[in-house]
Amino acid sequence: MFLSILFVLAGLGLLMGGGECLVRGSVAIANRMGLSKALIGATFVGFGTSMPEFVASFGAAANGKDAIALGNVVGSDTVNLLLILGVCALIYPMAAPRGRLGLDFLFVMLASLVCLLIIYLGGLPIWMAAVLMIIFIVYMVQLFRSDQSGFESEVTVIALSTPSALFISLFGIALLIGGAEILIRGATGIATFYNVPESIIGITIVGVGTSAPELFASIMASLKKENAIAFGNIIGSNIFNVFAVLGITGLVFPLNSLAGFSIWDGVILVGATIAMFGFAFTRERISRLEGGLMVAAYVAYLVWLVMRAVA
Repeated sequence: MFLSILFVLAGLGLLMGGGECLVRGSVAIANRMGLSKALIGATFVGFGTSMPEFVASFGAAANGKDAIALGNVVGSDTVNLLLILGVCALIYPMAAPRGRLGLDFLFVMLASLVCLLIIYLGGLPIWMAAVLMIIFIVYMVQLFRSDQSGFESEVTVIALSTPSALFISLFGIALLIGGAEILIRGATGIATFYNVPESIIGITIVGVGTSAPELFASIMASLKKENAIAFGNIIGSNIFNVFAVLGITGLVFPLNSLAGFSIWDGVILVGATIAMFGFAFTRERISRLEGGLMVAAYVAYLVWLVMRAVA
């Protein structure tokens, strides 16, 4: 138990350093390449911080832990929409990218509905995994076509060469992946000590643990008032988690054993998606009050999950 606690603390430390490096390097890349920070956030930062989800879900499915593989994605996406965006909005009101908001809503909502469908069907067959990969490719094409350079009027200039910025960003991703792995190992060790069901472990411990890179990267971006990167990070991460992580995992290891899930896990994810974009569409930003409501909703969901686990 003591070693597991040390793993959790060490993982958190690596995540903090990785988040700082990734945000700094990504902003510099956006400056150098003339790309919008929203695009960089949705691709490089979003996909980079989602690597722990891929490693965790693919590894879980390879070891026959299908419930953990899916629970990781469902839990991570719920954490992203409610907890992380909520915390970021509390730090600094979150502006939404007007030019891509409709496109983002379409694909993130589709991703959430896919999770609900998988829970309802009780599995992820190979044909569905192939469809998810096709949707992911379509999203990438549309994302680059709809890029709105200069989304934010205030441009943060970081004097780094492109190779240096790329190295710092990749180093940040490496720290995030390593930190998440250590954090998950410690947190899972603590959870299994108390005999918590695999589906609950996937949604809570593993889902929150693999979302730690998004949490720290987005918080760092919010502290630097880099709204586009923080918002794009969450959007890109949720889309990558469902269409790429589940798509690739399902193609290699179809998910068949998904006991322990409640249909409400998917319904809550869909509801979180509607609420988040509802806030974003109203005044094209997520206020501190709305962020507080999102955090409170996630805490209530966690309480309900704990009650399920001990019932």
